[in-house]
Amino acid sequence: MKLLIEEFPYPADKVRGLLGGESPYENDGTCRIKNVGYFYNPSINDCVFILPKVILDYNDEDEKCTVFNKFKPENIIDVDQAFRNEQLSTEQKDFIYNLSTWIYRAIAEFVRINEALPEKQRSKIVYKKYFSNISLNGQNTDGTLIDIILSLIKFANENRDFFMFIIKNIHRGYNKINWNKTIATKTAFVHNGLPHYLELVNRKKHVNFDEELLIIFYSILNYIREKFGFPINLQFNYELISGVKFESYLAGVGKARLLQIKYKYFSDKALQLWNLCYCFFAMVEQMAAKSGEAEYLFVSDFDRVFETMIDSLISDNNIPNALKNQKDGKIVDHIYPYESLISPTDIYHLGDSKYYKIGASVHGTAFYKQYTYARNVIHYNLDLFRRLGKEAFYKGALPYLDTLTDGYNVTPNFFLSAEIDPEYKYEEPGIHVHKAFNGKNYAVSKHFDNRLFDRDTLWLTHYDINFLYVLALFVSPYQSVRDEFKEDIRLRFREHFIGLLNGMYEFYKFNISTDEMDDFVTNNFRELIGKIFHFKDYDDNEILIMALGKEDDEKEESKCIYEKYRDKLEKFTLS
Repeated sequence: MKLLIEEFPYPADKVRGLLGGESPYENDGTCRIKNVGYFYNPSINDCVFILPKVILDYNDEDEKCTVFNKFKPENIIDVDQAFRNEQLSTEQKDFIYNLSTWIYRAIAEFVRINEALPEKQRSKIVYKKYFSNISLNGQNTDGTLIDIILSLIKFANENRDFFMFIIKNIHRGYNKINWNKTIATKTAFVHNGLPHYLELVNRKKHVNFDEELLIIFYSILNYIREKFGFPINLQFNYELISGVKFESYLAGVGKARLLQIKYKYFSDKALQLWNLCYCFFAMVEQMAAKSGEAEYLFVSDFDRVFETMIDSLISDNNIPNALKNQKDGKIVDHIYPYESLISPTDIYHLGDSKYYKIGASVHGTAFYKQYTYARNVIHYNLDLFRRLGKEAFYKGALPYLDTLTDGYNVTPNFFLSAEIDPEYKYEEPGIHVHKAFNGKNYAVSKHFDNRLFDRDTLWLTHYDINFLYVLALFVSPYQSVRDEFKEDIRLRFREHFIGLLNGMYEFYKFNISTDEMDDFVTNNFRELIGKIFHFKDYDDNEILIMALGKEDDEKEESKCIYEKYRDKLEKFTLS
């Protein structure tokens, strides 16, 4: 297997010819490949995988990129050679092989989602050519797990008649009694002058190796379906090998057992099936393409794939189009209605996927775009309510403005970028705060200090998530698992935002009656504008709260306001 990494500046002589031709991406002696995916190159009789740049560890100080925080990408282009030279450990080599499979599967799922869209909405970043027929003829060639998986699935789909023929032959004569053996070896008792045998000998004499091979084959397909999410239809009535027993097969038992029964097969189909199963367990591909044509599946902009992956895991599909595709031409990556940070009503939560190298920070215009997304969403909702009143709810509008205080609900807004779990685990989301805003875990844009509920006070946070977990969840066949994650990550984001605001502000509730609120707000409006917000709690009680900033440039004003109204205030905590 050959490994390339998206956008890394390779010396051209290191990669020349790997992707067909001399070097289609060469420029001034370097080669940057902007695609991600799979390419089978018949000229080198090998598979080339271009993996996302997210696997690169980026060091800002020396501006160098490495893989596994150790290897220069140009030194591990030939993965198997690097392993044989003891550059890569077994764990690192296995990680690269498995990640190649996951990336292929994610791209294939993106293609499926993309092709289901109306033609005008489809992305033009996909390039594909269907895989050629692969046969195993004993020639040695480097390959990946994906080659074996594809061959296993292809064999299963194209040889159903072969399987039926084998099964019929296996069961033919199972229940036919061998009377010679029965009379010679079993004791009969006589009743009414006739012999009766309690034990009968049928024609099944030995272990049926065809049957065992089919069980192993379908057990592998079942494992592939469960582990990687490939859509495989299993129509097999035998008890499959699974659980701990199949884990032992993966650990070496399967390979050893196949070697024991290898010489029981003579037909071409049976030998090919044996070889496929052996390649899976041994992770040694001995494949050769039947034709000399290249095959590939890749995308020219993996940012779009990552965005689709995240969007499918956190967003809703029934969002008004004008919120996602905004009138000024900006497109929001992720948006969903969820419980407000302040009041029991829902508010739109906004997110932006950031597909960078590991450790790289958000930069440039990204901040301003994200603040603009929030402003546009607020304006969209205000405009609907202004024009339609309560009918705006039917158009997807949510209440941002409190008409009593002219205060605005806080809009949760965040970046979400990918990183690789340090132990290469796919099971944990690994969500944590990305401290990149001058050492802080937040950024804020505001026109006035100490006005949390002002329309122009906009907060922004940044989180990292385990890219491997996202991959596995995106291609999982279980929608319930994705739904559970969606609820969990939304709650996590909300709780972190609430913790941030509780740390930046002191919140108070005014102990005044509902009848007093209107006059109180009117009489103190100029002093408290942007600091107060009014809402109804879950018990329909009207609540008026105040937020006073804790930062150094806000402390003095906050102290004066607190002293003025302290007799009416009660400590309040967002939850």
